[in-house]
Amino acid sequence: MNIERRIERAEELVDVKDELPCVFIRRLAYDEATIPHFPEPVEDWVTFRESYSEAKRTGMPFLAIAPDPYAEYEARHELEPGTLSKHELCGKVPFEQLLAAATTQRKRGQG
Repeated sequence: MNIERRIERAEELVDVKDELPCVFIRRLAYDEATIPHFPEPVEDWVTFRESYSEAKRTGMPFLAIAPDPYAEYEARHELEPGTLSKHELCGKVPFEQLLAAATTQRKRGQG
């Protein structure tokens, strides 16, 4: 089976229409204790909407692979990208501990 037919079959399974952009969301499992929590669905996240808008602008299909809750927190709180998501403790400690370590470390680095 060629790649085009595989894509067609995948689109049929998720009932894709001819409208663009086509949206696929792949979520990864996180340990709930180590991530920031947001009350709304992923589709309402700032990072998701920005990526979706870009796909809409370009007319390209949109594939959201594992929307990153750490990057979302950074975007909402105007932290430099990577402050949490690339921190050595990311995913290893409770979120509040990660936030304290990352922001304290960042303040020390600025001063």
